[in-house]
Amino acid sequence: MKNQTKHTFRVLGVCLMLGLAACASQREEEALRAQQAAAEAAELAERARLAEEARLEAERNEQALRAELERLRIEREESERARLAAEREAAERARVAAQLQQQQQQAEMARVRREQEEQIAALQRRLAETEASIQRREQANARLRQAITAAEELLQMLASEQLKYENIDSQGNTVEPLQKSLISELEQRKNALVREAQALSN
Repeated sequence: MKNQTKHTFRVLGVCLMLGLAACASQREEEALRAQQAAAEAAELAERARLAEEARLEAERNEQALRAELERLRIEREESERARLAAEREAAERARVAAQLQQQQQQAEMARVRREQEEQIAALQRRLAETEASIQRREQANARLRQAITAAEELLQMLASEQLKYENIDSQGNTVEPLQKSLISELEQRKNALVREAQALSN
């Protein structure tokens, strides 16, 4: 009878040691995942900062392009007024000389207008590209902010999960149920948002 009792205590002791070892391993794993989540949150915050700087730079470029477009428009209007003034002046001169001068002026004005129109068209294309880039970066920033929120939620969830390991039953299991499926869902959501942000930034 004594031998049987000793044997039973030995078995219970081994089971308890195995349970504690498993619990310690799970704690270390959750702590590692929490550290990784914190690092990812910091990395995402840095990405968001860099993306915001890029967006502000793109906005400054857009303002510069708009200013250049306005300058060219004013120059074109002034050029048109100068052409009309030249035509009135040429009309007062001798017919042949006036015609020759008018033709030369018109040819030069046409060349200048063509160059200005080409510049305006190129600037408008660049402006459209810049605006599209700004929109993509804003969308990428929104995804990064969402990813940061998900990472912070994951970090909080992992911290609360770690606390559950301080309250275990005789079997070595946590008294409060673990939220493994919710943690997995948060990780998947965070990773999906990061991928979306990276795709929009490329």
